[in-house]
Amino acid sequence: MNGARPIGVLAIVGATATGKSELAVAVAERLGGEIVSADAFAVYRGFDAGTAKPSATLRERVPHHLVDARDPRERWSAGAFATEARRLCEEILARGKLPILAGGTGFYVRAFFGGLFEGPRRDDAVRRALEAVKARRGAGFLVRMIALLDPASAKSVGAADAARAIRLLEILFLSGARPSRLFRERPGLAWEKPSVKVLLTLPREVLYGRIAARFQSEFVNELPTEVRGLLAAGVPLAAPAFAAIGYRDTAALVSGALSETAWTERLLRETRRYAKRQEAWFRRETGLVPVRADRPDLVDFVAREARPLFLFPAAGEGG
Repeated sequence: MNGARPIGVLAIVGATATGKSELAVAVAERLGGEIVSADAFAVYRGFDAGTAKPSATLRERVPHHLVDARDPRERWSAGAFATEARRLCEEILARGKLPILAGGTGFYVRAFFGGLFEGPRRDDAVRRALEAVKARRGAGFLVRMIALLDPASAKSVGAADAARAIRLLEILFLSGARPSRLFRERPGLAWEKPSVKVLLTLPREVLYGRIAARFQSEFVNELPTEVRGLLAAGVPLAAPAFAAIGYRDTAALVSGALSETAWTERLLRETRRYAKRQEAWFRRETGLVPVRADRPDLVDFVAREARPLFLFPAAGEGG
């Protein structure tokens, strides 16, 4: 930007299939940026087709961080993400580049900007008990438990978000206090530098059409082969990365435990539900600039919105 120095972070967020990866690369090329992935599963090596991971072509055009950065057996959390992403953004700024946070994992984005309560460490015994409840009663039962025990925390939990519900219940049982109160009292570090957060939106029917097209182009053609390779390489179904939408169902498909028709119906249904949960999450967030993802001048629009993230030289400076 004509000698301007970046001083903050740009976030490009939204539901799956809204085109975040492509837009982030185009904006990074325009403004001189580097991309930090805010996706809970793109971080895992080998998990590509089902995670909407930026393609190799996109990654060749612009530097990407937190993509293919962790082993699929390794646990990755919002807290770990926030710490690592803030460090990376500071380093990108120090290089004179604009950090662009791009992804659809809303809780990770919130942790980055607003801080994250550092609660009790994971307790395997408590988790095993809650996982047993989930297996017996379903994810919805855990979510209802949170709604009963801590209604304020329940507002941040999707109807089938078992992982989030288990963590909140774990905090409650181990600390003896409602997580919502602990979050207020000890919110953790927040991003203090300037930020602009752009939310990509699409009408529901357009979004579902994109999800169906992606299913045909990526899931059908690539996901079963990818899952076979992961299992052959010894990645267990219990690995954290296999919690990504579609992966365990695809393992059931390739083993013969699930028919192709049932697999197709299940993956499309779960992906649409996930997109709805993402939309609901981002509607509750503050400070986001909504924009239609199919707007023809989208890159120009985002570049204009990002101007507060640059320090421009005074008149007469910089030659």
